[in-house]
Amino acid sequence: MARDSDLERDVVLLVLPLDDPHTDAALDAARRASGVGHPGLTRILDVDHDDERAWVTESFRGDDRSLAELATHGLPAEEVRRITGEVALVLEAARSRGLHHLAISPDSVFVGPDGSVRVRGLAVDAALAGVDEEGDEAAALDGAGVVALAYAGLTGSWPLQTSTSLPPAPRDATGVLPPSHLAVGVPSDLDTICRETLADDAGPSSPGDYAASVSPWSRTPVDDGAAQPLDDATSDDGAASHDGADASFADAPGPDDTQVIGVTPAAGAAAQEHRSTAVDSDDDEPTQAISRGATAPSDEPTQVVSAEGSDEPGAARTGRGAAAGAAAVSVAGALAGGGKVLGERVGRAAQRTRERAGEAAADRRAQREAIRSSESRDRVSLGSAGSQDDLEPPAPLLPADASEPPSREQSRVVVAIMALFVVVALVVGAVGVSKIGDNTDLSAIFGSDAQGADPVRPTQSSSTSRPSGGGNGARTSEPIPVIGAIGYDPNGDGAEHNSEAQRVYDDDLSTSWTTEGYESPNFGNKGGVGIVLDLGQARQVRSATLQLPQATTVQVFVGDEAGIAGTELGRSEGKNGSVTITGRSAARGQYVTIWFTTTVQGDDGRHRASLAEVVLR
Repeated sequence: MARDSDLERDVVLLVLPLDDPHTDAALDAARRASGVGHPGLTRILDVDHDDERAWVTESFRGDDRSLAELATHGLPAEEVRRITGEVALVLEAARSRGLHHLAISPDSVFVGPDGSVRVRGLAVDAALAGVDEEGDEAAALDGAGVVALAYAGLTGSWPLQTSTSLPPAPRDATGVLPPSHLAVGVPSDLDTICRETLADDAGPSSPGDYAASVSPWSRTPVDDGAAQPLDDATSDDGAASHDGADASFADAPGPDDTQVIGVTPAAGAAAQEHRSTAVDSDDDEPTQAISRGATAPSDEPTQVVSAEGSDEPGAARTGRGAAAGAAAVSVAGALAGGGKVLGERVGRAAQRTRERAGEAAADRRAQREAIRSSESRDRVSLGSAGSQDDLEPPAPLLPADASEPPSREQSRVVVAIMALFVVVALVVGAVGVSKIGDNTDLSAIFGSDAQGADPVRPTQSSSTSRPSGGGNGARTSEPIPVIGAIGYDPNGDGAEHNSEAQRVYDDDLSTSWTTEGYESPNFGNKGGVGIVLDLGQARQVRSATLQLPQATTVQVFVGDEAGIAGTELGRSEGKNGSVTITGRSAARGQYVTIWFTTTVQGDDGRHRASLAEVVLR
């Protein structure tokens, strides 16, 4: 963290050595991320460098807390749904602008006091880590990252191999344990999506896919329904002081390897005494302890399993397994016998979650049944279709004698009426044809032999006869619409500030597309870079008007494919401002490539070319 002395505010400063191989990629990623104006992203305020180091300056809010910090203390399941849903929407908005995070973690997600969610490190963290994915693979990687965030919020552990401040998630022979094995009150849909993504590699295809799977969620922070760790639910919560139990007993220390697995039969005083005995015991016999805060008849024994003093392999694991099984049996017995304290503690969150999940599942089943019922009613097979004999006769619409053939007199009347209609139509048609061309001066169109002179032709203006770039004269026409644009770098990584490409046709001269910064004027011996405009379909292009902020050399190509293999419309050398390039004849194609072969050195010593606006006609 640093202090901005000019604006008197705290900022986050990411400082990188200039000779680091990932520095250039990180700076480029930061510049592109700064163009994504989304409230769910931390603002990038400055990207710069000097002779020894580079830095990225980001906004800072001191009262924000990272998801890693929040997950350590436990989060309600519905709050996890809300936070991860908001993160998924932020990443989906960035994906629509061609950017991906690729390195999301609980340390890069922050939640404000008002519940607002912000994501830090878009594209920059991945560039520093050397992660480079594009397209569907990048979208799926971000989708899996959001699922991992949900796992971390539910369990307080991190399931991926990347390093975070959270401890790694426990694993077994099949992989990462599902959230429902580590915490109670985990909703079935969140548990299922974590299982499918982390164990079966069949998760969401994009962040937007994840958001659709877990929606809807509350727009405000959720404070209840926490997914509690199983150890806490079966020991700490069930043994917490309740209904007048001794609070000091709940805080008393105990042996690290002693685990309570049953409901204590002793009252508060007896529990305190037995617990003190368990702490002070020095022999190797299994330690007996009394769980806290529960009351039952004193003549029923308490079952406790301890792994201390066992020399057999796997003894500790067996003890813990037996403890967990006995805990489940004891909890069920407490619930069946009316054990109000432990039963309510353990089952409260799970009951609420089951009710909500049950209601949602019932609604979905009802919708599916209604659709199936409607389809079955509308579907009729050939075998089940009724025959003509089963149909009732139609109700009579005409009198009975209507089926008899017409008389000779009726036939003559009908023929006469039809003949009258034909005569009227012929008369109207003849009158219309005779009036064609009455108000047309045919001599003005085809010329008059009597005049013996050529028709008058308009005089071309000398100022528009030869626009810059050559050609056979500019023709006044409507501009050709551009439906998309992308950077063109065939000799490099194929992309050239793609996120800025739409600025060349936004009718705003204050915005512009620029190339990346290069050490030499000739783009590092690439020969050139450019930008490709997509017209949607093949069009006739006669001229291109370019708004050039700096004097440079530029060529315009038109073709059916992006690149400089198409027809060259024309070129401009050493000019800036409004420059019109007109071909000697119209070029036809769907793609127009603006190709720069020279650059201009900026104040930072880097060489770039830029383009503010393009109008095609």
